[in-house]
Amino acid sequence: MLTYDLRGYGMSDNDTPIEELAISHFVTDLEALLRNLKLTKVHLIGWQMGALIGARYTSKYPDHVLSLTLMAMPCHPPHTIEQIREHRSKLGTGKRQIPHEYLDTHATTLPKGHSELIKLRNYAETISFDLYKKVMDLTVSADPISDIEKVSCPILILSGVKDALFPSHYLQHQTLHLRHCRFITVLNASSLIVLDQPLVIAEMILDFIEESRSENQIEDPFIQSMDNQILDYVVKIQEESLKNSERSNELRVNLLQQFQVFINGKEITTGWNRRFAKSLLLFLVFNGAVSREQICETLWPEIPLAKAKTNLRVCLSYLRKQLASEEYLVVDRERVMIKGNLVCDAKTFLKEVENALEELSPDRKEQKVNQLIQQLPTNFLETHHDEWFIQLRTQAEGRIADLVLWNAEQLVRKGEYAIAIHQLSKTISAIGAIDLYQPLITLYEKVGNQQKANEWRKQMADWWDIESDPDSGASL
Repeated sequence: MLTYDLRGYGMSDNDTPIEELAISHFVTDLEALLRNLKLTKVHLIGWQMGALIGARYTSKYPDHVLSLTLMAMPCHPPHTIEQIREHRSKLGTGKRQIPHEYLDTHATTLPKGHSELIKLRNYAETISFDLYKKVMDLTVSADPISDIEKVSCPILILSGVKDALFPSHYLQHQTLHLRHCRFITVLNASSLIVLDQPLVIAEMILDFIEESRSENQIEDPFIQSMDNQILDYVVKIQEESLKNSERSNELRVNLLQQFQVFINGKEITTGWNRRFAKSLLLFLVFNGAVSREQICETLWPEIPLAKAKTNLRVCLSYLRKQLASEEYLVVDRERVMIKGNLVCDAKTFLKEVENALEELSPDRKEQKVNQLIQQLPTNFLETHHDEWFIQLRTQAEGRIADLVLWNAEQLVRKGEYAIAIHQLSKTISAIGAIDLYQPLITLYEKVGNQQKANEWRKQMADWWDIESDPDSGASL
């Protein structure tokens, strides 16, 4: 069996600072490991944070994974994450030590002093507290559901009945309707499921892998049909339940084309131009849990901090009333955040941009870029004008331009000039993107449309307020 040892991470060739670590860094390491070992198709098994890494890896490299086993996978409802993070942080407060006694009590069904727990503690002593703290934070805040939904290979999810650190109720509810997932709870097991029931777990995994290799079908057509009908019925019930769950307690913020706020489907149309309500809401939407100081420095950088904090108290009170409920805004002595089922079209779009940038498969990348260009609205993110938001938009526009230029190069290689021209011109209309003008001019010249080439050259010259030069600039 191949094992992936993460000991020493942060002290190896990967010099990413601990505070900047993300699941994606571990995924990159895993891909490098498998590539160096020349393993192109694997049965992937992950436990706790390893399960998160496995799910993300499989969603990013679906062609590399034959089956996926996820054990004691962290998965919490979004509105509980901050509470759990705060609880976890208190366990090590003032000590800067891994809370072994707490974990021995709550994470396993093995008796204290068991030899396996001693081995685990000795291993844990080789890990810095800062790395442990960062890993705990990553596991608490992870949302593996989107990764699991993207995967098509067979998935086995194993959870201990007594797992209190990573209870499985939410994960089971979110995956019940997914046909490629099988969920099994293991008796007399907790978070350290592989130590609590090693033989049972090993047999389940081996049976699962063997079954995933088999193509045996149910021979009786009636039984097969009935099995499909029952599964279809369960899936329908589950999907309807998920839709109802998503509709309840939903705060939707639209930004891509126009600013709109909906609470459970009902739009709040007035009041956003008072007491920095719009600015404050958008800052919280894009930045998650933030300190009062961060908000004050962003919204009122020229005002003394004490005065800015007074302003913030007034604005937070107004925003809470504007949202018509106290359940969406969490305010404590240090931090402020939005909770509940937050949906934002701009955040979703920017996440898709990041996914396209990270995609390694040229075919899948081209497909993702084509979809992004179809969704790209005119006047991209011009619904707000705070300095921090303008910086976010400028950064996003640069990334979109890079993707569109890359895609145009792929299309040109295939001789699909008309599509490349359409995508470049649409992107320029949406985000400006001066770097795309010359490639578009070059394409028009290649297809013999000198009139259009001259029109765009004049627009580029007007943009820069310079004389048009037919021989200047880059080309595809």
